[in-house]
Amino acid sequence: MTAGVVLAGGKGVRMKSSLLKLFHKLLGKPIIQYVLENISKLNLDKVILVIPPEEEKNFREIGKDNVIYVFQEKPLGSGDALKKAMPELDGFDTVLVVNGDAPLITDTVFKGLLNSYKDGISAVVLSTVLDDPMHYGRVVKDKDGNVIKIVEAKDASLKEREIREVNTGAYCFSVKDLKLVIDKLDNNNAQGEYYITQLVEILNSMGKKVISHQTDLGSLALGINSRSDLALATKRLLEQKMEELMNEGVTIVSPENTYIEPDVKIGKDTVIEPFSVLKGNTVIGKECTIGPSTYLLNASIGDNCDVFYSVVKNSKIESNVKIGPFAHIRDEAHIKSYSAIGDFVEVKKSIIGSYTKAMHLAYLGDAEIGERVNIGAGTITCNYDGKTKHKTTIEDEAFIGSHTCLRAPIRVGKGAITGAGAVVLKDVEPGTTVVGVPARPIERKPKEEGGKSE
Repeated sequence: MTAGVVLAGGKGVRMKSSLLKLFHKLLGKPIIQYVLENISKLNLDKVILVIPPEEEKNFREIGKDNVIYVFQEKPLGSGDALKKAMPELDGFDTVLVVNGDAPLITDTVFKGLLNSYKDGISAVVLSTVLDDPMHYGRVVKDKDGNVIKIVEAKDASLKEREIREVNTGAYCFSVKDLKLVIDKLDNNNAQGEYYITQLVEILNSMGKKVISHQTDLGSLALGINSRSDLALATKRLLEQKMEELMNEGVTIVSPENTYIEPDVKIGKDTVIEPFSVLKGNTVIGKECTIGPSTYLLNASIGDNCDVFYSVVKNSKIESNVKIGPFAHIRDEAHIKSYSAIGDFVEVKKSIIGSYTKAMHLAYLGDAEIGERVNIGAGTITCNYDGKTKHKTTIEDEAFIGSHTCLRAPIRVGKGAITGAGAVVLKDVEPGTTVVGVPARPIERKPKEEGGKSE
């Protein structure tokens, strides 16, 4: 049986932040969430998360099931954190130990690390090779390729500093051998902390075998310790997402000027124009044009839609819809097929029926609007009375004149008309025309033969 231990107790002082490092967002998700998602793909028998007790609520809000929480009251180093998890490892054969700040180490890399573990091996160190090892711990080996110790750069000899293979902070241990050495750790160092790296040297001194498993991730495997590291990780994940989408038939006109989060899905032959931001669980259909300069958050967009210079948040847009420029669709709005929402129109928590058009300068809040309705420029659904939001209903084929104010709760019947500048305080019967302030019905003149109605 194999367990996983995720070390998540570090404060991340180099981030210069009051927020715990692991909760900083990387393409919309906390750093730790990537690690937990990658670990979850391994089908381990148990996952243990070592955290500061004061952060328990925040970790639980990430929403990962089947995680055992273990508390490290004081940040006394990685070795101390692993020691806290030891009671949870009874009955297990092997344990994968990873840092919570390494979101770019994929499940594939972890599988390679686990597969390197064989009977007769006490530990496997996940390592990588850098052109410039800088301040990272060097992986020191004997002539047979076994790892004899991991030495910090400041403690390394001149010869050891030439080593380019460095420790990533991920390991696979024999639980049986780990129990033999975990209490042998000491804190005789400048920081007064206990480090996992010391276990390698202790195991070696006992005649136990330690090997390394190399990944080609390079510096990307070394975790996020600063805002600069966070920016580099963001750049790498963005590049991966763009490549994935383009390989699936999506055109991204300017990848370097586009932001797309990992969970976004986009259909074939859709074009993403520059300076667009696509976030959360956004889903876009086929043959759409998104952007330029469009912001989508948890948006559902159908096929053959055009959304440009606009914002869509937590809303649904069906197929063959045109949005923009400068429209704002939000709060569970639902725009049905073949409709159009134009410049400087805000739609909030409203249903817009098929073939309906609101092309200019309108606010449609808490409304249900039918099919083939015309919404004139400057129309407002006056939905808020100072205490409560109220609903406006506009039935099919109504014509709402420019600068109409509709004081909710109110219903405009099928085929009804409001005149320009009308302030509508009462329901409008189907087929009725209302004008004025307050709006009142007028009789429509019948069409003259061969002419038009006045």
